[in-house]
Amino acid sequence: MNIKQLNQLPIKEFLDKIGIAASYQKGESYWYISPIRGREQSPSFKVNTALNRWYDYGLMQGGKLFDLAQRLDPNLDVSRLIEKINGLFFFEQQNPGARIFSLPIQPSVTIESGKPPAVIINEIKPLGNNPAISSYLQNRGIAVDLARRYCKEVYYQIGDKNYFAAGFANRSGGYELRSRYFKGSSSPKDITHIENGGKSICVLEGFMDFLSLLTLQKNTRPVHSDFLVLNSVSLADRSLDILAGYRNVFLYLDQDDAGKRVEESTNWPG
Repeated sequence: MNIKQLNQLPIKEFLDKIGIAASYQKGESYWYISPIRGREQSPSFKVNTALNRWYDYGLMQGGKLFDLAQRLDPNLDVSRLIEKINGLFFFEQQNPGARIFSLPIQPSVTIESGKPPAVIINEIKPLGNNPAISSYLQNRGIAVDLARRYCKEVYYQIGDKNYFAAGFANRSGGYELRSRYFKGSSSPKDITHIENGGKSICVLEGFMDFLSLLTLQKNTRPVHSDFLVLNSVSLADRSLDILAGYRNVFLYLDQDDAGKRVEESTNWPG
């Protein structure tokens, strides 16, 4: 297909396929958190399905599908971008396992019988290549430049379906996985110890808590402490030997029953 033909493809379906969901619908207009700008609080990116056009009110610019694809993947030349859009709409139907566009399809994950399915990691990439993952982090209030130091883009498989997520590695080589649709992990499950040469250590339950704390500290004071991310309160016992080597231990745990049980069972200072 050429550019003129590609521009006849529905923009909303294109965004659905690359994992960008509308915040709300009003008539023939779908409103999104802008996928081509920085973090914003209110949706200002509109797709009109009747006209098949997009418009970003923050940039005061809009266009057709190919214009949007160029904004999302600006490093590709025209021929390669045409190839990838073609693949997203047509090749994927013939081979659902193929990932030929930089933003693969990510439907929601269904877990049956209360038992999490096995996660198979197929590929690890530096954070910042996939706008859908970057958009997810930005919507959580995390700057991509900050998250890039600690997270990766993880492309993984559950059964015969392929997905992607922001991944945070633990000390045993497993990953905590987070996306708009999925919260889970790959095996093996373990804690994460981040060393900065500090004499104090901050303990947190999850890596989104960790990134949020770094965001707060970045705006208030430099980071001089080490960090320990439990990745699950059930793994708290694995951290005791590590914490014994620090002068000060600061807890940033949820004040729910699980967090309180961790404090009580380990006798850490609150």
